[in-house]
Amino acid sequence: VTIILLALALGACSPREAVQPGYDYDVATAGTRSFRFDTDSGAGLIKVLIEERNLGSAGAEVAEVHFPPGYHGVTHPHELEIIYVLEGALDHIVNGESHILTPGMVGVVREPDVVVHRSASPEGARVLVFWPLGGEVAAFEDSGMPQTPVSPAPDPLDQS
Repeated sequence: VTIILLALALGACSPREAVQPGYDYDVATAGTRSFRFDTDSGAGLIKVLIEERNLGSAGAEVAEVHFPPGYHGVTHPHELEIIYVLEGALDHIVNGESHILTPGMVGVVREPDVVVHRSASPEGARVLVFWPLGGEVAAFEDSGMPQTPVSPAPDPLDQS
C-alpha cells in the first residue's frame, strides 16, 4: 500500500516538472530535514523524506510525522493530503467528522475539506503524509519551526 501511495503521489507531478538532464537528485535518501513542533503534550516531529531538494523538481512532498501522545492540532485546509498510519492511532477529523485510523489505514483530505489531527493512542501516532501538489514544506519553513538536517541511515551491512 505504501509503495502504491508513493507512486500515486509522485505521479501527480506534471510532465513539465520532469527532472532536467544533468540535474542532481537523490535516488536513495534518508530524508532532507526534520521540523519540530512543540505542543502541550510534548514535541512532535516532521521528517521530510521527499521535497524539491531531493526530488529535483517542485511538486510532490512526502514526510514521516510523529504526533506525540495527547496531541490535538488545529483545524486547517489542504488542497490534497493523503495520510497512511504506520504506528498508533490517529483521529482524522474531516469537516467535523471523526475517523479513527489505525496502522495500514489511509485518510484523505481534499479541498474544500478542513481537517484536524489528534493522537488517539497512548504512544501517539506515526504516519506517512503525502502532499502530491507540494507547498507544505515551504509552509513549515515559513512558520519558523525549528529544523535540523537528517542524518544518513546506517548501513545495515556495515560490521564496524
